[in-house]
Amino acid sequence: MHYKPIYRITPYLLNQIEEAGKLQQWIESATINVPWLPSLQREAKAINTHSSTSIEGNPLSLPQVEAIARGDNIGSPEIYKKEVENYLQAMLWVAKYPKMAITEKTILKMHGILLKDILSFDKCGKYKAKQNYVANERGIRIYTPPNPKETPKLMQELINWVNSKETKNLHSVLICAIFHHHMVSIHPFADGNGRIARALGTLILYQRGFDTRHIFSLDEYFAGNRQRYYQKIEQARELDNDLTHWIEYVADGIIATLKNVKKRIEDLQVTSQYKIALTPRQEDILRILRDNPLIGVHELKNSLKVSRARINQIIMPLVKGKLIIKEGKSRATRYKLA
Repeated sequence: MHYKPIYRITPYLLNQIEEAGKLQQWIESATINVPWLPSLQREAKAINTHSSTSIEGNPLSLPQVEAIARGDNIGSPEIYKKEVENYLQAMLWVAKYPKMAITEKTILKMHGILLKDILSFDKCGKYKAKQNYVANERGIRIYTPPNPKETPKLMQELINWVNSKETKNLHSVLICAIFHHHMVSIHPFADGNGRIARALGTLILYQRGFDTRHIFSLDEYFAGNRQRYYQKIEQARELDNDLTHWIEYVADGIIATLKNVKKRIEDLQVTSQYKIALTPRQEDILRILRDNPLIGVHELKNSLKVSRARINQIIMPLVKGKLIIKEGKSRATRYKLA
């Protein structure tokens, strides 16, 4: 038996793929050798981590996730920090080896990274040993995945499909969407099925050259309306696993995400006019000013949690480099993007 996904290429989907391709090309050409690219990469990694873990109920905010990524201590239950740390590690691994083949070994290793110190050793990096279920927000079972005996065979069929000649001619958006849905439907692990399906979706986009700069965060779209995300997964099952609407939904998400990235680049593009090596804190200030047209030292101090003297130290090279403009004096001083 071979896995053969059911879907139609609709005129709407063709238009989506064309639009996504144009946005991708714009982003690729705009991010060649620019000083703020590491900033966007860090941002995307944190957003992916925050979004994917929040879909599964992790309550930590994006600033808390960013703090964990910097190695800062935050006051929260250890389990939530561990989920975030593990997802950040998985994203680092994916970014380091974007061309690694999707094999059973890859999938089990990724699950081991994602669930380290969360699941017991006999469940971490191993397929499920007991039947699992998918429940809705009221705790009512809405889907029964294949049983543990069927799981290895079904996963191997999916792995064979993603690496087959057939998929070489498929657009990366389709492969990402199809793989994601079928994997969460197999539900091969005791826990972490959604997280690993989304992480592997990111890897597929890297592999197929759709996010070569690694500044993309599709999970942000899914997390933006978690209920709709689950509804779309369930809708495809109710349609006898016809994935047409699900693929269109994922393509919508990719376009929305690319538009967000394009806006971030346009807002930060001022830095490409000047040869200045930005520190992470200076990149933080540029991002804050992007979202707040005019801001004072007090607000910057609160946002970055540093002293007034440190703010002046961080900000002076940006003023001298004409990246930002200083208005007023003393406590009335305000800053804005040049």
